[in-house]
Amino acid sequence: MSDVDSRLAQLTDTETMPVLYNTVRNMESEQLLGIADRTLRQLVVPSLPVDTDQWYDRKVPSGLAFAPETVRGNTTTLRRCLGGDDRRRYRERASEAGRGSVTFLNRTVDIGESDGVDWFSSAVLEPPELWALQFHGFEFLSWAYLGHDEPQACPATVEAFSDWLEDWYGADETRIGTDGYLRRGWTPYAVSLRIVHLARFCAWVRNDTGVETLAARILYRNAAFLANHVEYDVGGNHLIENGLALLLAGSLFEEEGTQWTETGIEILVDASDQFLADGGHFERSPMYHVIALSRYLTAVDTLRREGRDVPSELLDVATSGTEFLRQLRPPDGRLPLVNDAVFGEALPVDACLRYADAVGIQSGSVGAASLDASGYYWLGEGEDRMLVDGGQSGPAHLPGHSHNDQFAITFWADGQRLLTDTGTYEYAPTDKRQYSRSVAAHNTVQYGDIEPIPISGSYLLGRRLDPTVREAEGDGVQFFDGRYSRRGRLQTQYSHRRRIYHDEDWWLVWDTVDASESAPVTSRLHVQPGIDVATETDSTQPRFELAAADGNTDDPLASLVPLGADSATVATSQYFPEFRRAETRPKLSMTAEGRSVQFGWLLSRRPRRSVAVEHDGETVTGVSIDDRYRSLPATE
Repeated sequence: MSDVDSRLAQLTDTETMPVLYNTVRNMESEQLLGIADRTLRQLVVPSLPVDTDQWYDRKVPSGLAFAPETVRGNTTTLRRCLGGDDRRRYRERASEAGRGSVTFLNRTVDIGESDGVDWFSSAVLEPPELWALQFHGFEFLSWAYLGHDEPQACPATVEAFSDWLEDWYGADETRIGTDGYLRRGWTPYAVSLRIVHLARFCAWVRNDTGVETLAARILYRNAAFLANHVEYDVGGNHLIENGLALLLAGSLFEEEGTQWTETGIEILVDASDQFLADGGHFERSPMYHVIALSRYLTAVDTLRREGRDVPSELLDVATSGTEFLRQLRPPDGRLPLVNDAVFGEALPVDACLRYADAVGIQSGSVGAASLDASGYYWLGEGEDRMLVDGGQSGPAHLPGHSHNDQFAITFWADGQRLLTDTGTYEYAPTDKRQYSRSVAAHNTVQYGDIEPIPISGSYLLGRRLDPTVREAEGDGVQFFDGRYSRRGRLQTQYSHRRRIYHDEDWWLVWDTVDASESAPVTSRLHVQPGIDVATETDSTQPRFELAAADGNTDDPLASLVPLGADSATVATSQYFPEFRRAETRPKLSMTAEGRSVQFGWLLSRRPRRSVAVEHDGETVTGVSIDDRYRSLPATE
């Protein structure tokens, strides 16, 4: 089933319609007007007796002045912040592309370079749509300028890319104003990516290959187009991409680009309000935070290299966003895979932090602090830590990257990822997309088969929740207390409260669910691939031991004891660490049933013989671990 067919099937489904209504109801008027504007342009522009493509081509000045020094210097700085493995991967991809094979999103396409590039072949347009977007965004150019210091190191790749640019410029199918152009090669987001990659590639090749003149001409007309199609209606990270693209284009063209520079600055200043009080991007996806932060770091460095004053709003985002990332950085240094985050699509965390240092952005944070505005809370320190996602969903008018992960946890022991989120397989409205956003894909509790927030399609989100969270320390015990209620005349009603206590080398998680009807309540824990889960019965109660599959099973990384559950079973679940990459991993499920249930589990760095929780009604008062009693602070 194609992406289009999948969307049509979703939108005609009776269960989807209320979710669609709620999503549209929360959209801002500017978004709705933008959808109408794009639809109208696509209908009208191709039928006008005007050659729109030639109109933009005539805007390119003769004797175009090109000044690559600023972008070249910034690109060199960025390249030097990458790790050796990342640069090696770029060089491999560049070499493959030189032979006509392009790989994005774990899918390789032979683009038919010998007979000219077929930019809109069935293979290019085959789902996922994100593949074509990255291809038309010229992301392949980054493999050359980030993998190699100089173009002389990869002459075959530079020659191939030069041919591709000539083909793009001369092909009828890539002309501005063709049928569907705003949903194909001239999607403003793709245009923004194309400008950034062209700008860096132009600056990198210098005058050594003869491609600079053509690339600069393509870049100029793309910038002129983008200036007329800024995505104010879409907003979010798209607007940030638009702003940086115009800023970089403006830095390359001296007098002709002055207005683009000013527009780019204005856009980035306006978009600075997308960052929350703790410095996190408001879509609450660690991956998109890194992407957005790296754009602001580039903007700050570009303006400084040109001797311009940097607006305080840009400096504030760069500084607070860097501090946020330092605080969110897990023990293994890799992104938490929450809210549409995957590996390989943004700068690695440490590379982004090195980039911030290299462009002169200093933050006062040393890491591992809780981030209240974004809703991320750390319990523990050093190499043994638990991260709780206790925040709101993303902004109501941009719910696309939000998941049903209310109070979900991820966990690291001895610096290794043990309990992990699911990641994202794709954005098309498929079963895998639905699963990755569902409550079942996260390390939290589910009442019956209910989704706390209805989800559908690629990005639709139903009636939102309003969780309340308290995180503090009492009597030497760190604790998290979060709760939400699912209410509504047409919705199944229930409430969920999750309390987490941390002391020494253990974490106690205790869930309370109260509902109008009796149903099974399931707490799921998804285990990192490569970690084995073994059932142990040599103590007074069953426990599960988590150990590296290739390590010493007599010395587990962690031990887990279910508490109060009617059953505890081990099965498997799917894991999507990268786009279009699926793995199998262990999954531990604990279940209790009723209208009002309380149960939980204790996770410890070492095996425990016996564990018991003491509670008075809903109030948890203490825990006994191996006959040692520990009173717990009141969280009421």
